[in-house]
Amino acid sequence: MRTMKAILFAGTALALSSQAVFAAESAPDSAPAAETVDNTDNAPVDIIVTARRTSERLQDVPVAVSVLSPAVLEARGTFNPVDIAMSAPGLNVTASIGDRNNLTYTIRGQGFSFGTVFPAVITYINEIPVTRLTQGMFFDLANVQVLRGPQGVNFGRVTDGGNVMVTSQAPKNDFGGYVTVRLGDYGLRTATGALNIPIVDDKVLLRVAGETARRNGFTTNLFNGQTLDNVAYEAVRGALTLKPTSDIENTLTVSYQNTHDNGTGVIFSGFNPAASGLLPGVGRFSFLFAGAYGIDANGNVGAFKPGMTPLNAGAYAASLTSQLAAQNARGPRTINFANQSYSNRRNLYVSNATTFQVSDSIEIKNIFGYNREKEDQASTFEGANGAAVLTCHSACPGAEGVLFTNAKHISNELRVSGKSLENKLTWAIGGYMDEQSPGGPAQNATINVAILNRSGVNFITTKSRAVYGSAEYSVTDNFKLNGGLRYTHDSIRSEQNAYLSPINGGQGALFNFLTGPFGGSLPTAIANQVVAATFAPIPQGKCETYGAGSVLFPTGASPCKVVSGSFNATTWSAGASYKTDQGQLFYAKISKGYRPGGVNGTAGAGNDPTYRPETDVSIEIGAKADFNFNGVFLRTNLAAYTDRYKAIQKNVVLPGPVPLSQVQNVNNARIKGIEGEFTLVPVSGLTFGGNFAYTDAKFDFQDNSRNTSVVNGVTVPADPCNPTLIATAGFCSANRFNSVPEFQYALTLGYDLPLPEELGTITVGGRLFHQSSVPLTDTSALNPQSIEPARSTVDLNVDWKNVGGQPVDLGFFVTNLNNKLYRIGTNNLLQNSSLGISGDIYAAPRMWGFSLKYRFGSDAQ
Repeated sequence: MRTMKAILFAGTALALSSQAVFAAESAPDSAPAAETVDNTDNAPVDIIVTARRTSERLQDVPVAVSVLSPAVLEARGTFNPVDIAMSAPGLNVTASIGDRNNLTYTIRGQGFSFGTVFPAVITYINEIPVTRLTQGMFFDLANVQVLRGPQGVNFGRVTDGGNVMVTSQAPKNDFGGYVTVRLGDYGLRTATGALNIPIVDDKVLLRVAGETARRNGFTTNLFNGQTLDNVAYEAVRGALTLKPTSDIENTLTVSYQNTHDNGTGVIFSGFNPAASGLLPGVGRFSFLFAGAYGIDANGNVGAFKPGMTPLNAGAYAASLTSQLAAQNARGPRTINFANQSYSNRRNLYVSNATTFQVSDSIEIKNIFGYNREKEDQASTFEGANGAAVLTCHSACPGAEGVLFTNAKHISNELRVSGKSLENKLTWAIGGYMDEQSPGGPAQNATINVAILNRSGVNFITTKSRAVYGSAEYSVTDNFKLNGGLRYTHDSIRSEQNAYLSPINGGQGALFNFLTGPFGGSLPTAIANQVVAATFAPIPQGKCETYGAGSVLFPTGASPCKVVSGSFNATTWSAGASYKTDQGQLFYAKISKGYRPGGVNGTAGAGNDPTYRPETDVSIEIGAKADFNFNGVFLRTNLAAYTDRYKAIQKNVVLPGPVPLSQVQNVNNARIKGIEGEFTLVPVSGLTFGGNFAYTDAKFDFQDNSRNTSVVNGVTVPADPCNPTLIATAGFCSANRFNSVPEFQYALTLGYDLPLPEELGTITVGGRLFHQSSVPLTDTSALNPQSIEPARSTVDLNVDWKNVGGQPVDLGFFVTNLNNKLYRIGTNNLLQNSSLGISGDIYAAPRMWGFSLKYRFGSDAQ
């Protein structure tokens, strides 16, 4: 038995469990996430999961899936979803738009493009889809599962990329719990605890868990002494299981998350004065409001006062050039940002799962979900003062307190499953619905080109209805056929408008301009009306007609536009698996996924605000094999795939003095790859593990060299692959796939020190993670600076379980031991056809800490 403990603890120390355990779809809350089987041949324990909503040995599941165990999550101090990529081949997680918690999950080249309604990778908590999966949700979990490839014929929303699924610990029929405290550098202090109470034996079960975390930031703002990139949140979760009869079970889980950190440190990293958007825009509007605005010593733009530099394009360029030189001299861990920065999120998640065992062979399950998300924040896109793009959101002038995110989401799934034909046929049919809608006023408020308040509202309501079915038939004891079919209808309705108004200070200058000869010598009364309209307060958080008579809306008022669309899709999967008498599994499958279309919150004149669905057809073959060579155990999981990805949705930047972009169906692509995971146990107490992914993702070639665009009434070349042009039209097929490294691998090692069992088990372990260069934007051909070079990082762990035979665990951890400096996101608009400015988001430096865990009740065993 000590052999089994040693192997398990090796996995605990260094995330080996994510390499040694390969699971499948999320288990129902009422079922155990895993069951250990006592082997005596150095093999890692088998894990029994409710894969595909039925209990299966995970090595028998014919799908490509990776799992992170609770040990992996607990080994890093404060777990961040960016870390999932180190344990799941084919997955990449990046940050964007001035917020390290605004995460994009990309699997096999398919992820999210800013402005799209749905991502290609759906995130779940306890089997209900959620729109945001961020730090503060990863405590007291059963596991985190990453499913690769098209999903939807078995459960949930349909998707073409895959799923990332978080499952919390369910109530148990035993009293127990634990308390964990972590302390470390950067002021780390976290406390996590769980209490499990069987109120009525095997009838009423309660589990309550919570976590609070604090860690100082690693980016210092010289302007106000604030540290950005800190951690500050509280979260609580309660789950109640009712079993009124032996055939009926209901589990209600309620989670609440309150995050209140200082926001993200965005490092000003580039300025291109030749770009067609920023300086011409500043020049145009500063001339219109001549003398009204100035630049202060910090580079901020505001109402002109004595001592300020009058605002014009030349002075603004000089300010940005000086700021960039100063930032380069400071380095990426120190900034001088003179605007507000904070991020507050208050999220509520409710799931209710009811299971009715109709008979030995038929089960009915219903899963209801509700989540409510609220976020107010102030951030920056590029990190410079002067508001080239200041994403001040809830702190913009006049917008104070209006939420950036205010949404609610309701879902429900009814599923009937069973076995027939003497248990040779396993089948399931189900229906799924969800609705997303605004929860109240919200807006995307920013300041652009130094002096323009720009507020976009896009109140989106989506509805999805689907029916699906799947089956697997055992032709022989070794050979099985499987397949599934789904029909989905999606609809979307959008109320949208974009408001523009100069920041305070320009009323007098505009009046003088309008009444003067260059402004048409307008009568005073008319000039006052125009000034009043131009500087009228933006209707914060509402969709209304706006701008009548304003010089910023010369063609008339901008109305609140209502746009609707609907989309249908039939998706499917078909496959076969063969298991040898020795236990090796080989499988092949083909599947089709789909991502619905949508509507843009902004659309230029003459552009269709809607975009079409995208689809993916994936062919995959795989093998899952265990080998035992005279006591040397090897477990391998391999998958190879080729995907045909069509009508890909990407956000395309449109040229102009004010940042404008919209989602378009830009291109098709072919994606091919190989993924693998392995565990090697050569002797008792020593474990090697690893994973790797090779991804070859390329867009189909499109010749856009003859594209043109109209700029100020003149037709000019607009090749989207030419960074020197002042305008581009279309999408460059030479761009690399965003957030997709060609190579990615992790190697892990764990060793149990040879100690008497009564002293406990001490495991020393480590992990080396490497990935090749990765583009962090969709415009790498235009902006090669957005490609992050290859990197390698090292993590170390020491874990002492059952210290002195007591239910106490001690741990020590170091993340990013080699203190590698690398980016996890960038906001890059440097090309000549855009604004010409960029900002970077960096990963955390080396961090270390200690943990102490006390277990009681059944957990003490």
